[in-house]
Amino acid sequence: MQWSKLLLNLNNPINALSDLPLRDELSQRAYRRCLAAAQAESLALLAAHGIEPARILAVPMRRFPAVLRLPDFLFRRLAGSVLAIDPLARTSMWEDLKAGRPTEIDYLNGEVVRLAEALGRKAPVNAKLIELIHKAETNHHPWPGPELLRELQR
Repeated sequence: MQWSKLLLNLNNPINALSDLPLRDELSQRAYRRCLAAAQAESLALLAAHGIEPARILAVPMRRFPAVLRLPDFLFRRLAGSVLAIDPLARTSMWEDLKAGRPTEIDYLNGEVVRLAEALGRKAPVNAKLIELIHKAETNHHPWPGPELLRELQR
């Protein structure tokens, strides 16, 4: 159950970097593709460890990255309930950045990086999100979705 919740919380840094409410961020495919990349990387590491995340959504967690990558019109049609949230809701990580507080990035995405290290692997997407959030803790500027996606794909 904890791994499934962590997989969903991998959106926290993406939301914080977007500087958008959650609904607006998740409505844009580029941001969803960032989340899909972080989740897919994490799911591969979990599988290598023999861990199957609990099913907490209508779609099994291992299939959720594919749903996130869908074009906007299909995503709205198939996963509209994900967007049925308070239009002003944001993540606690966004709130921490705005308040000048340290974030929980090392406990969220850092856990994925530690999981990779235990296997002798790397987790470049999650490591990059950690780096970007640590930079944002001192100098926050919004990342447009396509720009953030390019940065994570490097």
